[in-house]
Amino acid sequence: MKALIEAHRVIVCTGSGGVGKTTTSAALGVAAARLGKRVLVLTIDPARRLATTLGIANSAEDVRVPGQAWGGELWAGAIDPARIFADYIERHARNPDTVERLTRNALYQQLSTTLSGSQEFTSLARLHDAATGGRYDLVILDTPPAAHAADFLHAPARLNAVFDSGIVSLFMGRTSGLGLASAAWKQGVKMVLGSLSFLTGSAFVATFKDFFSAIDAIAPDIRETNLQAHRLLLDPTTAFILISSFDSAKIQEGEAFHDELLASGYHLRKVVINRAWPQWMPADEARRAEAGNALRASGEPALATLHDQLSGYYMARRSLHTRFADMVTVPELDEAVLGLKALEQLAQRLLQPA
Repeated sequence: MKALIEAHRVIVCTGSGGVGKTTTSAALGVAAARLGKRVLVLTIDPARRLATTLGIANSAEDVRVPGQAWGGELWAGAIDPARIFADYIERHARNPDTVERLTRNALYQQLSTTLSGSQEFTSLARLHDAATGGRYDLVILDTPPAAHAADFLHAPARLNAVFDSGIVSLFMGRTSGLGLASAAWKQGVKMVLGSLSFLTGSAFVATFKDFFSAIDAIAPDIRETNLQAHRLLLDPTTAFILISSFDSAKIQEGEAFHDELLASGYHLRKVVINRAWPQWMPADEARRAEAGNALRASGEPALATLHDQLSGYYMARRSLHTRFADMVTVPELDEAVLGLKALEQLAQRLLQPA
């Protein structure tokens, strides 16, 4: 893991919900700062786990994590999709009137946070800005929660489809040079808008048309941002880390995502398996046997037998992830990982040779 941190400028932590992505992202940030890196950890975390774990206040800006004394520096940032989307529009709109019209539009206010792919778009836009801005040596992205981890990879394409310039042009009625099919589409759009006007009133239709009118100005920039972010994700300096656990459902999701990452050309460098065994049980086979023998020697044969059975159970679970080549296993810690001290302990385990 040390070599991975030193060789990359972006680390993307992926995986299903509930496998410890946020905590692992924070621990990797601590590990990188201890190695002398100026590192930023980014997350969309409605539960504010990252802020609680790192001891930082709720802030829309990057925050230097307090209490650190390492060779590098650890910073943390919470991704606010609505704010980032608004900032993006302000930067890319051709004139202030477009910004005003769009941000005040009721349809935009809904779509900017609920549109399929909008969270992922803002995450990638924020990641690209941080990774290319020159302020940090390493940026770690804790990917947004999703029903399926692979949704994060496909979201930009879905958002492109919505904001595709051709589609927007058709809704705006610009079909010149596009042939009879587009003329038919234009007529169909008129019929749809007419029906909507009848069913919902002219105010809604005006809002709808005004939204497309305003978004038309930045649709090409949204596509370009998605393209740049996609290139960054495919770049060899970007490492993907898949985080999973031994839960059967998480194993299936993790294996499917593992295959999809590799098939899509992303650089999957490590697989981290959280809660692989309890902290009280030694990871080394010789030490486990020694602990069992010590229990027998102390006149506790029943406890020794139970210890051996539990050891065998947890070690057998390791074979469940046989498809993962470069794997790091982490025990389930006795206490919740909160604060820098706990994160340092987890970081130390992540940096240990396999």
